[in-house]
Amino acid sequence: MNQSQCIDRFSKKSNLFMRNVIDKKSTAQDLVVEDVNYIQGSPNVENNDEGVQSLRHYKKSSVDENIADDANNFDSFGLDEDSTFQRKTITPIENMNLNESVFSIYKPNKNYPIERESQLQNKEEEVEASNNNNSIDDTFQRAVSPILFLGQCCAILPVRGVRKPHPKNLKFSLKSVQMVITVSFMCCSTILTMTTLKHLLKIGINAKNFVGMVFFGCVQISCVLFALLAPRWPRLMRYWYRIETIFTQKPYEMPKRALAWRVRVAAVVIIILSVVEHGLYLASAVTSFKRTQEMCAPLLNATADISFSNYILRNYDYVFQILPHNMFVGFFILVVNGLCTFIWNYMDMFIMMVSKGIAYRFEQITARINKLDNKEVPETVFIEIREHYVKLCELLECVDEDLSGIILLSCINNLYFVCYQLLNVFNKLRWPINYIYFWYSLLYLIGRTAFVFLSAASINDESKGGLAVLRRVSSRTWCVEVERLIFQMTTQTVALSGKKFYFLTRRLLFGMAGTIVTYELVLLQFDEPNRVKGLPNLCG
Repeated sequence: MNQSQCIDRFSKKSNLFMRNVIDKKSTAQDLVVEDVNYIQGSPNVENNDEGVQSLRHYKKSSVDENIADDANNFDSFGLDEDSTFQRKTITPIENMNLNESVFSIYKPNKNYPIERESQLQNKEEEVEASNNNNSIDDTFQRAVSPILFLGQCCAILPVRGVRKPHPKNLKFSLKSVQMVITVSFMCCSTILTMTTLKHLLKIGINAKNFVGMVFFGCVQISCVLFALLAPRWPRLMRYWYRIETIFTQKPYEMPKRALAWRVRVAAVVIIILSVVEHGLYLASAVTSFKRTQEMCAPLLNATADISFSNYILRNYDYVFQILPHNMFVGFFILVVNGLCTFIWNYMDMFIMMVSKGIAYRFEQITARINKLDNKEVPETVFIEIREHYVKLCELLECVDEDLSGIILLSCINNLYFVCYQLLNVFNKLRWPINYIYFWYSLLYLIGRTAFVFLSAASINDESKGGLAVLRRVSSRTWCVEVERLIFQMTTQTVALSGKKFYFLTRRLLFGMAGTIVTYELVLLQFDEPNRVKGLPNLCG
């Protein structure tokens, strides 16, 4: 007998032995279940529990004896001692331990945990290590990490590990530098908010001087909402990563523009435009102060005091009703005011980033569906597509549950400030820089609001992008899964919402525009007496 014949003989014998063991094991389990059910259901048998236990013990002993006999017979099988071929090593099947766990069924109970957090993280690491293509780096956490870090420098979302590319490093802790920055800023901004409120109560509140209180109030509420989001953010990002890992592998393809490019370019544009807007605000305020001092000082027989200290005193006099007047407090006011402006813009930028991250994955599903146009594919393909579509919808629901408060606040804030700016369109201004700042601020505010709405509405648009191809599926390829997917796309509203009061779609953008026009017409009628008065006395 040569070596190859001996190996074939061992392979056939081992396969027969394994099939024999498994058949006996499964047959015995079926017999035990049938007999146990019979004993438990019999009304004439006393001590059914003892009978069940004894029957199980008897059956198990019998099966183990049969398996042991088969194992002995298998071990006795081999070549004769006088054979010319001697085995140097044992075969893998002879080295196996055939314990009961090999044949047990993986059940979802406390003794058989399906997936723990550590197991899920290990799976994520294995998937990340096994993929060599560049699309595995195209994840939401990698895309937004620099923007989140910038927000943390301005007291937004106090979570540790945002600069890491993997969400497993995210962690919320009350004893962290990020939390100290957030609490410190909230205390500082509260001082400005309270001084503004005290000043309004002293001079009286109207539609135009209330804007400062709304500004600081929105910033304060935004900080609170982001602080409440911070403990849930690591869990949300890990779940997001597990879902989007599906779309970083074949058959899904990365679109022409990567997610990181889309998110970061949009964020940089908003940051640059907001910096220009705040710079024009400071230029307008400084120019107005300087011209006022130059024109009014000769009339009052005084020397024009064009200094930083006098500028702060003239523009933020209400703050010094509580705080002392010095250079440190002046810089404190400017820094806190600048941070408030950044957070005021960051709300919309954050919603835009999240919207682009989710719409990006729906775009990949749409691209995969479009590739199936005029092709005959098996039903399993549509089953997989629908499963991935449902997972994305579940991710969207989780995101909406955690972010709906921020979305609601952002929409209220944008609606109010657009109406306020439009109310001042017909007002006369004193200096050219005032006109430049006003019109730039108005156009920037309208553009930012529209851009955020369109970014959020792209989720709903991309979720329905594959309907045209699905409706053209041929009768030979048509199946129940195609019908289910079409029904889900047409009936379910896949979009972010503001606490479920409304959904961010294109239709809402035009509805909001109509609402602004209606409110503006009413406000202009009430503000007509103020426009007739003209500009107040400069040196009065």
